Amino acid sequence: MQTEPKLNELPPMLVSSWKRSRKWGVDPKRVQDELLTDGELEDRRERMHDLFQACAPVLETLYTQVRHSAFMVLVSDRDGYIVAKWGDPPFTERASRVRLDVGANWEERVKGTNAIGTALAESKPITVWGNQHYCEENRFLTCYAAPLYSPTGELLGILDVSGDARLHHPHTLGMVITAAQACQARLLLHQARRELVLHLREADAMMESLSHPMIAVDTEGLITRVNQSAARWLGHAMEDCIGQPLTRWFDPDEVKALLTSSVHDVSVLKPIFTDRDVSWVAKPILDDRKRTFRIHLVGRIPVNRPTVEQTAVSNLVIGCPKVREVFELAIRIAPSPLTLLIRGETGTGKDRLARAVHEASGRKGAFVAVNCGAIPETLVESELFGYEKGAFTGARKDGYKGKFEAADGGTLFLDEIGDMPPASQVALLRVLEEKKVTRIGSHRPIPVDVRVIAATHQNLEQAVAEGRFRADLFYRLREMELVLPPLRERTDLRLLAEHFLEKVEQELGRAIGVSAEVWSILEQHDWPGNLRELRQVIRQSAYQACLIRGVDWISPQDLPPLKREKPETGKTVPFLSIDDAEEQAIAQAIQAARGNLSEAARLLGIGRTTLYRKLRKYPHLKPTC
Repeated sequence: MQTEPKLNELPPMLVSSWKRSRKWGVDPKRVQDELLTDGELEDRRERMHDLFQACAPVLETLYTQVRHSAFMVLVSDRDGYIVAKWGDPPFTERASRVRLDVGANWEERVKGTNAIGTALAESKPITVWGNQHYCEENRFLTCYAAPLYSPTGELLGILDVSGDARLHHPHTLGMVITAAQACQARLLLHQARRELVLHLREADAMMESLSHPMIAVDTEGLITRVNQSAARWLGHAMEDCIGQPLTRWFDPDEVKALLTSSVHDVSVLKPIFTDRDVSWVAKPILDDRKRTFRIHLVGRIPVNRPTVEQTAVSNLVIGCPKVREVFELAIRIAPSPLTLLIRGETGTGKDRLARAVHEASGRKGAFVAVNCGAIPETLVESELFGYEKGAFTGARKDGYKGKFEAADGGTLFLDEIGDMPPASQVALLRVLEEKKVTRIGSHRPIPVDVRVIAATHQNLEQAVAEGRFRADLFYRLREMELVLPPLRERTDLRLLAEHFLEKVEQELGRAIGVSAEVWSILEQHDWPGNLRELRQVIRQSAYQACLIRGVDWISPQDLPPLKREKPETGKTVPFLSIDDAEEQAIAQAIQAARGNLSEAARLLGIGRTTLYRKLRKYPHLKPTC
């Protein structure tokens, strides 16, 4: 056993440590160890998960340098508890006898002067060799320790290399300091990468909420982001909202409950001012360890209180990367004069995309939409190009300004362009080339500044090959092509369904849930009607659940039939007559009301007298008393 040194023989930093050890009352001959239980050790390891994940390569390299020697690598937390070690017997076995092992506390108040405890106390790298240790049982050790810091300067713990005192070398401390600095660099890189991923997740959440006012707050309850719509509802400029506490606008108790809740679910907050009838749905953004990174508040605005931002662009709900790419490209090219051709199945939102392009184009004129398939063939040209008074029998006496003139300075959306008759295709091509229109019955060309966007669900290449559509017009319209995927290929069906459900909730004035079985059914359907079909299914199911069954959640029994048979030649598609549908609705209402006709009338939205009158048509439905 090495003899105890005199204080004047110790380095100044260790002199202070010895004095602290005596003040703590540490017995150098009999150590009272503090040990963690297995559960406590696991908890402390979990708190340092990020450090071990980021610094694993550094710690493995350091261990490789001392492997198969009388040295070991240890990491303690900021309270001095050893939470990890790397080493080999027989030295690790000897070290364990003095509790230089995981789960033991090596603060100075427990172990006196030692590298881990003194490095914690001084927040500096330190070497403690042989009899410099305060406790006699530790004087066979030589130990080198350096603090481990987070990228923000927070002390996380201590990196230590300990070994046989006979093998002491002063350069070992430099190796430990270098490894600790490498750990800090790895932590910085790891945090930057993680924050980038989280910010991308946050951006995705923001993209999904474009149709609503949106506020993002950090875990301290301070606003980090806010969109224009939310700033208007909060009554302040966007820059004045950033950094402000959420409690400035919301009840402090509700905010505290939101920030301290361990339940990662949505909650609803009401603003403390009464002149804003918007409710806010709060949803956490979680990191890869399921901890809250940000909290997003999305405002639900009553249907009769639209905001200025509820334009075609901001009303879009997009959570699918494929669709987002299409819209991002569309918005980027919107200011250009390029003619666009939008393709996609019926109901995929081609008209919404066209409106988004117009809104982002900066054009001051109107957005004028024309369904080419709904205009009689003989009236297409007069509808598009207009006519002079008396141009033909039945013409307006003052003439008519066509859609091109109506869209001057703006955008003309030609939907179902594939249905345009051949003669009109020639006239349209001429206008696109010359930028002028000539009304029917006139010889005076009128200059027009119109951005043309055409859309179709048809295969125009096949139409060109069959002579039904002009090739030159096809390529003239196709200066830029945008293709919208069908709903069955999108990844945001649930987001879209929830958006449609919010609209129905506003109509019904109540919140509506959806069972897991319903989501499964919806996600397996191929949606031939795309967004229009989804909107109809959600509305009908919600009304069925609320008004017929009298409940606030949608179950599979509320869904309309979703299986669609492919049409076959000569086969008649079965459907319910009006009387059959009425009879079925009345029967379901009476069943839901358990025979109470007044309640059944209320569920059906009709008067009790009206219900009695209808029951005379279906006497078998009237409940027996």
